[in-house]
Amino acid sequence: MAYDFNNAEAQREGGLIPDGTIVAVHMTVRPGNSGEGGWLKRSKDGSSSALDCEFTIVDGPHAKRKFWSLFTVEGTTEGHAKAGEISASRLRGILESARGIRPDDETEAAKAARRVNSWGDFDGVRFVAKIGIEKGKDGYKDKNTLDAAVTPDRKAWVKVEQVAKQQTMASPSIAATAQATSAAPAGKPAWAS
Repeated sequence: MAYDFNNAEAQREGGLIPDGTIVAVHMTVRPGNSGEGGWLKRSKDGSSSALDCEFTIVDGPHAKRKFWSLFTVEGTTEGHAKAGEISASRLRGILESARGIRPDDETEAAKAARRVNSWGDFDGVRFVAKIGIEKGKDGYKDKNTLDAAVTPDRKAWVKVEQVAKQQTMASPSIAATAQATSAAPAGKPAWAS
C-alpha cells in the first residue's frame, strides 16, 4: 500500500513560543484512571494526584502547537497542599477566562459559574492563555507552560467560543472502551487530519 503525503501540512520547526504570548487554547484532560471518574493521574509514588492537561493553540501563527501542565489536586505532604492551592487558583482562572467572569465578581451567578461537577468538566474548555517558559532541568530542554489564564479584567481577554463536547460519558475509562470497541471508519486515519 502506498501513502501520499502531498496534501500534508509543510513541516515547521518547533522552538519555543515566546514568553508572554497571549493565545486562545483548547484544554484536553488526559485521564489517568485515578480519582473520581478516572480523571486524575497518580504520581509514581502514589502520594499525590493531578489533573494532566494538554493545551492546543486554537488559531494564529502558533495554531495547533501544544504544551502541557499538571495541576496537583490531592496529596499527602505540605508541599502537595501548597501545590494544590496554586492549582486551584489556576483552575479558577481557567473557568473565569472561559466563562467570562471577572475575578472580583462575587454574585451568585459568578460563584455558580466557578463550580464544576467533575474534573471532566475541564475537558474541552477553551480560554485565553498567557504562555510562559519553564527552564529545563536534569538534562531536559526549556518548555512552554501555562503562565496564567487571562481573565475578563485584563485588556488582552477576548471571549473564546466554546465547542460542544463530542461525547459525554460518566468516565474516561468508559469512553476509551467505547472507542476501542467501535469499528474504525474507512478513509484517512485520525492522525492524518
